[in-house]
Amino acid sequence: WGAEMGVNEHGVAIGNEAVFTRRVDRTGKALLGMDLLRLGLERGASADEALEVITSLLEAHGQGGEAGYDGSLRYDNAFLIADAKGAWVLETSGRAWVAERVTTTRSISNALTIHGAGERRGGVAPDADFAREESDRLFTHFGAGRPRQARTTCWLAEMQGALRPSMLMALLRSHAEPPDRFDPADGLTGADVCMHAGFGPVRIGHTTGSMVARLGPEGPRVWVTGTSTPCTGIFKPVSFEGPWPSGLEPTGEPDPSTVFWRHEAFARDVQRDHARRLASFARERDALEVELLDEAPLAAFRRAAEATDAWHARVRAMPLPKRRARLFDLAWRRFSKRAHG
Repeated sequence: WGAEMGVNEHGVAIGNEAVFTRRVDRTGKALLGMDLLRLGLERGASADEALEVITSLLEAHGQGGEAGYDGSLRYDNAFLIADAKGAWVLETSGRAWVAERVTTTRSISNALTIHGAGERRGGVAPDADFAREESDRLFTHFGAGRPRQARTTCWLAEMQGALRPSMLMALLRSHAEPPDRFDPADGLTGADVCMHAGFGPVRIGHTTGSMVARLGPEGPRVWVTGTSTPCTGIFKPVSFEGPWPSGLEPTGEPDPSTVFWRHEAFARDVQRDHARRLASFARERDALEVELLDEAPLAAFRRAAEATDAWHARVRAMPLPKRRARLFDLAWRRFSKRAHG
């Protein structure tokens, strides 16, 4: 389990996204979306059971509270809940909720998508248009969830019936621009599947972890980056049986002994000249990732760390361009200063 995504021993997988609604609680404390996700995985032996757990807790206790480290971020939640037999999309606004069964492919992002009252509901009229009536249009617009959701939805529809884990990994690390033209300093919102934070009040979103799960009767198979910005990272297998590699429990303080912070120094150096520096190791990363798909977790994490260290040395030896995006660099100096206290 990793805050906004996880898989349990029964093969139930849940992903969570922030959504901006008219009923969001601006004060007080309640259950965060991450709490609801964790409890759904803890108590649900199927997607249907997890849906029931989350909606029951939502109706009984509500949702809300400070959802970010700076104490100012509050939002409601959407969930993608799946097992080997089926999946649900659950969207919420305050204590109200609607759920829709997935019949083909489905994607969620930072925007409500269920137009209508869903197949199941709570606190919602049967003739409601949930997405239209409950969305906070201003925050939803600047959250840029709709273009991200449209992109992933279209891609999944095109690939339906042919999807493989490696294809989903490629989707999660993709940007709107091709790799040789992508610059994380560009753009007002940074609306990408692989998110990079930047300068400005709406460039605070950053991908801090990624997961792909294959759910089948033989049990779940799971791959995670355990690191930020998957365009710079490697998906590695994890299992319930273990053993687990050490250094998987980072804190808010930079600690190079952990997988996350060890990779973070590398990722931040890459994005200082993203296109050129990524090109110096991308093919090797892709080839290694294929080799690691069926590797034992301990060996996979070790090999990924060794490769990342080698790529980091290569990247740091590359000269920086003379012209830099000063505001982007300023933003990242501030992010680093906050992390170091």
